[in-house]
Amino acid sequence: MARILRDGALLSVAGSTYLVLLLRFNCRIFLRHYPKELRKIVPPKSKHEMQMSALLGVPFVLLLLGAPYVSTSLWQTTSQGSSSFWELFVHAFGVFFLFNLVDLLVIDWLIVCWYAPSWVILPGTEHILPTKPYLHHFKGFLIGTASSVFVGLAIAALLNKWPSHLA
Repeated sequence: MARILRDGALLSVAGSTYLVLLLRFNCRIFLRHYPKELRKIVPPKSKHEMQMSALLGVPFVLLLLGAPYVSTSLWQTTSQGSSSFWELFVHAFGVFFLFNLVDLLVIDWLIVCWYAPSWVILPGTEHILPTKPYLHHFKGFLIGTASSVFVGLAIAALLNKWPSHLA
C-alpha cells in the first residue's frame, strides 16, 4: 500500500504539473474536456491545434501508462514474483486511480471550478457568466475510474503472463 501511495503521488505531481503547464500554454488543447455549452460557442480546433494536442498528448499518455506499469513491475520484482493477478491489478489500478482522484480534486475542482484563473477560460467565452461545472468534471472522473480498471487489468495481464525478470 505504501508503494501505491508513493508512486501514485509521484504520478499525480508529474501528471498534474504537465497538465497545468499545458493549460497555461493553451487551454484550447483541452477543448473536448470543456462542457458542451462552451464548445458550441468557440470554433473547433484548428489543424495546428489538433497537431499540438496530439504531439503534447503523447508524453502525457506515456507517463499515465508507464508509471503504473513500472511501479507494478518493480513491486512484483520485490515480492519475488509471488504476487497474484489480482494483487498486480490492485497495485496498477491504485497508482492510476490516485492520479485520477488528484486530477478531479486539484485540477478540475480546485483550479478550474473554484479558483478559475483567466488562463482556463476559453477565448471567446469570457463574456459568459462562469459556471462551476463540478458535475461535468465528476463524470470525467468516472470515465477515468473506468480507465483505471482497464489499465489495471491490462498491466496485471502483462505482468502475470511474463516472469518478473522479463517485465
